[in-house]
Amino acid sequence: MPDLTFDAVICGGGNKALLLAMYLAKYGGMSVGIFERRHEIGGGLATEETAAPGFRGNTHANIILPWYYAPVWRDFPEFWDYGAQYDQYLVSDGAVFKNNNTCLAIYSLKHDPSQEKTAREIARFSKKDADKWLKVAELSQSDEYLRVMLDSLYNPHEWQTAPEFMERQVAIYPKVLEAGFDPDSMVLASTPIRASREFFDSGELQYCVCRFVLSAARNVNDPSQGAETLGMLGTLPTIGYARGGTHQIAHAAHQILVQAGVKFFTHAEVAKAIIEDGVAKGIRLTDGTVIGARKIVVSAGLSAAQLCFDLIGRDLIGEKIARRVDNLSTSNIGNLMWYSFALNQAPKYKAAEYNPDINETMWLGLAEDADPEHIAKECLYARMGKLPPLEEYNPVIWCHSLADPSYAPPGKHVAQCEMQGPRASDLSEKEWLKLKQKFAEDLIRVWGKHAPNMTWENIIGVDTNSPYDNLRLKNLAPHGNFSGIDQTLSQRGANRPTPELANHRTPIQNLYCTGGYWHVGSNASADASYNCYKIMASDMGLSKPWEEKGKEEPDSLVEMTRWAVKKARDSFKTKR
Repeated sequence: MPDLTFDAVICGGGNKALLLAMYLAKYGGMSVGIFERRHEIGGGLATEETAAPGFRGNTHANIILPWYYAPVWRDFPEFWDYGAQYDQYLVSDGAVFKNNNTCLAIYSLKHDPSQEKTAREIARFSKKDADKWLKVAELSQSDEYLRVMLDSLYNPHEWQTAPEFMERQVAIYPKVLEAGFDPDSMVLASTPIRASREFFDSGELQYCVCRFVLSAARNVNDPSQGAETLGMLGTLPTIGYARGGTHQIAHAAHQILVQAGVKFFTHAEVAKAIIEDGVAKGIRLTDGTVIGARKIVVSAGLSAAQLCFDLIGRDLIGEKIARRVDNLSTSNIGNLMWYSFALNQAPKYKAAEYNPDINETMWLGLAEDADPEHIAKECLYARMGKLPPLEEYNPVIWCHSLADPSYAPPGKHVAQCEMQGPRASDLSEKEWLKLKQKFAEDLIRVWGKHAPNMTWENIIGVDTNSPYDNLRLKNLAPHGNFSGIDQTLSQRGANRPTPELANHRTPIQNLYCTGGYWHVGSNASADASYNCYKIMASDMGLSKPWEEKGKEEPDSLVEMTRWAVKKARDSFKTKR
């Protein structure tokens, strides 16, 4: 590769890199070069043929929420039409309980906007919880709530102490109390398990809440997560997926970037940032090629360790940051057994006799019974580097072909699962091969108790993805953790990954950083990219779309969040 020069050089080609490049090209007016180690761009936005020919599955990012691309849909109106499309199942979240073949279905916002249908389902277990759920629904869809939520997602942390942000936080408090929640010091300091029990009476609803907390890479046994548990309640009816696969989002970004003149380089591994007198001047690839950067270098998607020790160097990053990065916790929750199954028939659950809609649930937990302590034990076993005993299995199952036929051949289906597993580093390669086979067999044994048609005779093929397999992505080493670093209190928000790096700057002038190791975390959303651009725009005097007439925040983001649900309702078939 010949030496090249761009205004902005981006290290990494995942979703954070792509979305940031869109803003740098259009609103920053920069020429941009993207350099990716792997054979393709997209990173966690990956949809591949898995399990068997013709069957497609998302191999990393899977859940899409309506706020994920709010600023991008606003600032790039073509983004949706190019393929970045949000959609929902009939039921967004739920669980089936083996001990009595009951189930709880939380209907999607697309199919149950008022959440009255969901409340009727909850009322089977607790009338009090049903009444509270309607209050949760009203709260979570209010302007006041959405403003505060989006403030926390789409602003750099150093901005969030401004008076207008604090005023919006104060404004929401009466509505929280009206909804029947008192976020006192005990609740705020509690674990998700304890918080769910404070909020609700029924074990069924407690279980669904805690299972999603776990899917958000939070350990349900960790203290000081009570406030986040409350925040996640309103998320359950909004759980959705990317129409056509999450890689469609990368395709949409790629189309926009090509038209903007952005250049892509795959099989181009970055070895080092070129730093002169404390200023980033470009990068050097592993083959020795030098890429110049007239204005900025960005680490987008690299781990905190790759940024500090590989890209910059321990000698330049500083002792304090180096020590903190060395001590980041990366082994807690997010080491996932993530399997794909090519099926002749979609799963047919016994609990469908209780509510037939449960067969069309996106995020479906398979539970022994309605005691959320099973989830707590799954977390404990994961931390010990083990799979739990079968009675403590809490896998989540989804079957996108039920809602989107493009995932499987006509008349066939593809299902996927997620459950916590050991860290990649806990076992040898030989041990992992045995464990992966054991998990497949155990999962079918557990699954079949809930859905009798889930036998090996129904399975055409299986793709076995584990934390050990995730080591092919260098930013997930050494444990193969989907979330990168843990979502503990010391590694969230303004502390993620460290306080010194949380606002997307580094000690090196003109070298910025973002990715899944930054706030909000390893999801497939625009937040980390957008916040990084906000910092750059502030530092360098770049165009600020959020200040344009009609785009003022947070109200424009509230509008776009609601727009996404309405767009899905208007664009794709709705079941009533």
